[in-house]
Amino acid sequence: MKYKLVVVDDEEIVINAIKFIVEKNLENIEIIGTARNGREAIEVAIRLNPDIMLMDITMPGINGVDAIKEIIEHNSKIKFIILSAYEQFEYAKEAVGLGVQDYLLKPINRYKLISSLNEAIKALEIERSKRIKEIENMEKLQNVLPILEQGFIYSILMNRDYEEEICKYKDLFELKEEGGYVIVIEFGEYDSAMLKNKIGSSVKLQKSYNLIRDTLKFKYKCLVGPAIINRIIVFISKDHPMDEYEFRLETIEMAEYIAENSMKKTGVECYIGIGGYYHLKELPYSYEEALKALRDSNGQAVTHIKDVKNEDRMELEAYNTIGKELLCAFEAGNEEKTLIYLNKIFDAISSFPTHDQPNKCIEIMVLIYRKAYEMEVKSDTVINYSSYLEEIIGQDKEELQRWSIRKVKYFILKISEMSKNKVSKAVLEAKNYIDIYYGKELTLEEISRIVSVSPQYFSKLFKEETGFNFIEYLTNSRIEKAKELIKNSQLTMKEVCFQVGYNDPNYFSRLFKKTVGVSPTDYLKK
Repeated sequence: MKYKLVVVDDEEIVINAIKFIVEKNLENIEIIGTARNGREAIEVAIRLNPDIMLMDITMPGINGVDAIKEIIEHNSKIKFIILSAYEQFEYAKEAVGLGVQDYLLKPINRYKLISSLNEAIKALEIERSKRIKEIENMEKLQNVLPILEQGFIYSILMNRDYEEEICKYKDLFELKEEGGYVIVIEFGEYDSAMLKNKIGSSVKLQKSYNLIRDTLKFKYKCLVGPAIINRIIVFISKDHPMDEYEFRLETIEMAEYIAENSMKKTGVECYIGIGGYYHLKELPYSYEEALKALRDSNGQAVTHIKDVKNEDRMELEAYNTIGKELLCAFEAGNEEKTLIYLNKIFDAISSFPTHDQPNKCIEIMVLIYRKAYEMEVKSDTVINYSSYLEEIIGQDKEELQRWSIRKVKYFILKISEMSKNKVSKAVLEAKNYIDIYYGKELTLEEISRIVSVSPQYFSKLFKEETGFNFIEYLTNSRIEKAKELIKNSQLTMKEVCFQVGYNDPNYFSRLFKKTVGVSPTDYLKK
């Protein structure tokens, strides 16, 4: 690309000289305009928007420094190079304060001018690269932020010990408030206190999700979770309320706006449960309260937890503890424990209102799928990350439980296979490393560190998979290489000994004979 240059000087001969030097020596610079005084310089800069300006200091009317000040008000990205017939300390000092690129004395030295202009171009290129990088980073961040927000919401759903992550989330999302509350938005149609048409509502929600999310983000300081079947979970960041009752009215008014707006976007009835205000580390309680408010809404569009009977916190803590233990057992690949905790969860779900039991089963499986995804369990026709929710929409509690157990068993099988493959990979890496570096001094500890397995476990593993212990395999590798060198090279026996990793020729000879059955010298004669 060509950089745009404007030359400002009250002497025609200087302008012509600069034109000649630039046109002859700098193909990447185009002189797009000239000016003879400060006023013209300001007008040309505003009109032509140059990248670089060569500016004489002493000119009739507005001087060069004052012109630069005015131009910077309109465009601070221009690089200025000052020209002066003599060193004027006060002007030079002021120019430095304005961020002028360089200060050249007249008569202009061709080489200094070329060098100065090249430095200005370099500075422009660095700035442009930074701006491009910043734009790219902003675009990436905009794409990643929804995923990070969903991670925050999943943390609330899983009710894991995520206190350490709070600081990171606070910085990332610029959360200055210490707490807030959770709302659960549910789409469907109530009929006799039962929510109907979840499948149709889910399809419409998926289509309108981005519009709803953008509206929420524009209107409120909030983090928006993914669309899970016919629900969206939202965390709204707030300072601790001074007046609890006024705060409740404010949250209800806000939820009514969200419900009305979401209905317009989806064409489906919308119901919102509002949880109480909690500190960030206690948000799972607000989420559970929002769910309870929904369950007890009786078809009312917006329900606050304070307007319904409170749930016993001890029961909630017990339920959440089982959920944590379930995910820990699942991550460890322990099928027996995972199924025990899964059945305990199903028993706990039985205490919920009948119409809400399938939703609770679905939430548990969403968390299990999320955990499997984090563990990098690959998708296949059975797991099917992209459309597994479609399989379970409309199923009753018993069908969901049977489906869940089948899926969990399959996940555990895949996790077990991954674990075995990881083991085989470690042994393979170790064998490859030995085959390449057999000539060096190798130890069990060094190889274990390279493949990221403890020495004790690696020793057991290596023996099981290769049939040899570490020393036996290393010795066999070295002797095989020694046999090859003896037959196919001009090396002496001592040189072969050193080449394959031994320092004592007598020891090497005894080891060779023990392994091959003959001495190295006799092997050469064969």
